[in-house]
Amino acid sequence: MKLQWSALALIAITGCSESPAPAPTDVPVVDADIATVSDGGSTVDAGNPSDVPPAVDVPTGASVVINEVRAVGDDWIELKNVGTAPVDLGGLVLADTDTSVDGGAPRPSDGVRFPAGTSLAPGQHLLVVADLADAGAGPQMTCLGASGPMTCFHAGFGISASRGERLYLLESGGAVVATADYPANAVVDGRTWGRLPDGTGPFAACAPTPGSANTAP
Repeated sequence: MKLQWSALALIAITGCSESPAPAPTDVPVVDADIATVSDGGSTVDAGNPSDVPPAVDVPTGASVVINEVRAVGDDWIELKNVGTAPVDLGGLVLADTDTSVDGGAPRPSDGVRFPAGTSLAPGQHLLVVADLADAGAGPQMTCLGASGPMTCFHAGFGISASRGERLYLLESGGAVVATADYPANAVVDGRTWGRLPDGTGPFAACAPTPGSANTAP
């Protein structure tokens, strides 16, 4: 049986009714559902942007983006399906940066690998709670309490607020689907680093909204 997030009580938001425009020809398509995108973000200690695919705006038709990041207080990452069709995340890996590699590189060995059948509906958000010593595999019911959704994933890696961090969404073979840069000391306590407008805009300081649409402080 496919794992449907709506059945696990994640917050789903209805996607746009318009058909997506074709992905720009200079953005390599990973598969029929997911286009390679990045955040157009900043240089951070965790990696040199020249060592990863060039930053581009989120193109119309791109499906999954890294949408919101918190590194001050609770560490967590939020993904969003900005497309108009469900996306199977099965086999994709959410990873941080291996700083032991010259120039920085994704570290999938410590990342979150989504199980087969993990489906993200159009407009839906998915929460990954990070920096957990006892991170469990697969969907979890221990998330952020009343401040977040009932269901999430766990990650063992943390996000460095003081040094900055580059986060990656990867294919199982290592191809980069999406990236997001969390700049060093990006926000103060009580704020997150997220896309404004939600899902499509550049990163800016946000009020924490795990599992739902980003809002300005």
